[in-house]
Amino acid sequence: MPSGTYNDETRACKICGKKLRPLYKNDDWGDRKYHVSCFRDIMSDISNYHKVAYTKYGHKKKVAGMLVEDIKPDTKFTITWD
Repeated sequence: MPSGTYNDETRACKICGKKLRPLYKNDDWGDRKYHVSCFRDIMSDISNYHKVAYTKYGHKKKVAGMLVEDIKPDTKFTITWD
């Protein structure tokens, strides 16, 4: 049996919170903290963060420090090039 530092019954995925199943074929089972599928989802979200930030994580779009929903149609912006 691989060297694991945690009891299998108390180990949970740090992303979804569900119980981790033992993967005894891999030597890294003792150090594993995430499901493989949860880890892949997080890596996909990081590479596509500009797309999923507003839908999946609830961030609000801002322009010049103001929320897009709060900007009135007659608001004028000045762009300066340094």
